[in-house]
Amino acid sequence: MLKTFVFIFSFFCVFAFGQKKTDTLRLYFNINEITSVQNNLRLDSALKAIDKRSTDVAVYGYADFLSNEKYNIFLSQKRADNVKQYLLDNADYNQINIYACEGRGEKYSKDNGNSKGDMTQRRVDVYFEPVVTLNVSDEKLETPKQKDSIPPVSTDSKIENLVIGQSLALEGLSFEPGRHFILKESVPVLQKLLTALNENTKLRIEIQGHVCCTLNGADGMDLDTREMKLSENRAKAIYDYLVGKGINRNRLSYKGFGRTKPKVEIETTSEQEQLNRRVEIMIIEK
Repeated sequence: MLKTFVFIFSFFCVFAFGQKKTDTLRLYFNINEITSVQNNLRLDSALKAIDKRSTDVAVYGYADFLSNEKYNIFLSQKRADNVKQYLLDNADYNQINIYACEGRGEKYSKDNGNSKGDMTQRRVDVYFEPVVTLNVSDEKLETPKQKDSIPPVSTDSKIENLVIGQSLALEGLSFEPGRHFILKESVPVLQKLLTALNENTKLRIEIQGHVCCTLNGADGMDLDTREMKLSENRAKAIYDYLVGKGINRNRLSYKGFGRTKPKVEIETTSEQEQLNRRVEIMIIEK
């Protein structure tokens, strides 16, 4: 039976599985820099990714320990202001509502004695919070407002080398930004996972959720529950789907890891964000 599992998963494992849209965008700056072409390009990508409906946005700027506190407050506010203005200048009409724009200076920066400062603290965090409703469909599967095509699947994985304890990042499942409800476009991938479990009755898995772009390994905010449990709630959504389709709950478990296991330590591109923003399946027993 394991061969069936290997065959099925070879069609859709390798890359990240998770939302395709932007939840949190973290922009990094050089020393004393307040804007950059690279960051503007990432903002362009973020605006294309969010829904055309109204989206609430918060912008927070930071500086590292270099220079003095007064200057760092000024610098961090300039960074935040420039990001805010760029968003307003380039967003579609009524696409975004910027409800906060604040420079927090060197509030979270610690002097490490390095004359080059701390790049992780020279940044602007942009939080995209789509205006949502708690009314969802019967199976908690939602239709996206602007349907995205499912990414092409990959067959490069060495699934035949699968061992107990190995985790697989999957592509093709997506969520609304900041939410744990699965989009309907994800159903084909869920059905393949369901088939694999049905045809390999000894298979036990753990469903693991991960997020990007938070500080100190923290989890993300789930806009539906207002809990800082986004990675766990997304993993549980997959768990609930499989149980609802008849898989014995004793064969499944789920866990949210927040950002404690990033594949990229500092995300500077949307691709790196997506590597960290994922759900993985770990083999417990086969």
